Amino acid sequence: MATVRIDLQSDLQRLSSRVALLTDQNLRFATSRALTGAARAAQAALKQQTPRYIDQPTRWTLNGTYVRFARPDTLETEVGFRQDTQGRGNPAGRYLQPIVKGTTPKLKAVDLSATKIAREAPGAVLVPAKGSGLTNAAGNVSLSKYATILGKARQGGGQYFIGPVKPGSSIKAVFERKENFISRTSTLETSTRRVFTIDPNPKPRRPQFPVREILTKAFGQAWPAEVRKAYEAEVQRKLGKV
Repeated sequence: MATVRIDLQSDLQRLSSRVALLTDQNLRFATSRALTGAARAAQAALKQQTPRYIDQPTRWTLNGTYVRFARPDTLETEVGFRQDTQGRGNPAGRYLQPIVKGTTPKLKAVDLSATKIAREAPGAVLVPAKGSGLTNAAGNVSLSKYATILGKARQGGGQYFIGPVKPGSSIKAVFERKENFISRTSTLETSTRRVFTIDPNPKPRRPQFPVREILTKAFGQAWPAEVRKAYEAEVQRKLGKV
């Protein structure tokens, strides 16, 4: 939900001198209609721009927006992602909070498992190393990969192991050990690469989805046309009663 301040008196005075024909009740009806129209335009803009910030958003997410219509007695409207539970499922306004407002990383079971294996104090998080190839298109690591890698690292001495990111460092990481047979020399060559860093000081996640800015801009762009349309409709309704 975004909050926008408007100067209705100035907007109406720029339209026509016929505004004097309208009573306070007429103006309230026109304003409520304009507010709702601009909010709907903002909602449409939010749906359109969501794929820029969320990779392949689901229909549940795209349909998770709402508009609360303005009423003549309140002259307030709301638009945004739903945060209240309606039926089954987690409302979009809740699970999008981390990328809309930013958040401190929450510890998962795999984070706790990694720190236990590394014999470190809880509070660190697993961060995929660059070039590890573990993340999917959405930037996440599957639970099966976590389970496989940490399970083997727990055993020790095998394909995966935990050690300092570099000699003398207090920060640890999960490494993968590979053995390659060199045919021309008939020898085994061992190489290692980092797949996870066990970050003891995870940084807060910065906001990535500017919902408020999108809504405010779209509402402001739609407002003048919505005011004119609502005003003209109310004038015609008034003249029709005279």
